[in-house]
Amino acid sequence: MGLGSNIKNKLGQYLRVISVSKKPDREEFWSSAKICGAGILAIGFIGFVIYVLFRLV
Repeated sequence: MGLGSNIKNKLGQYLRVISVSKKPDREEFWSSAKICGAGILAIGFIGFVIYVLFRLV
């Protein structure tokens, strides 16, 4: 199993993934954006709380 065979096999796997993927519609995109935004805000808030607690101690 040579290097050329490995590259060809990997490219085949990538093409298979691309062929079954699809562009999200507007509703799916907005729901993903809201979830990601909420996660970013939650992590930021937790970090801020930890920062304030360490500054007070």
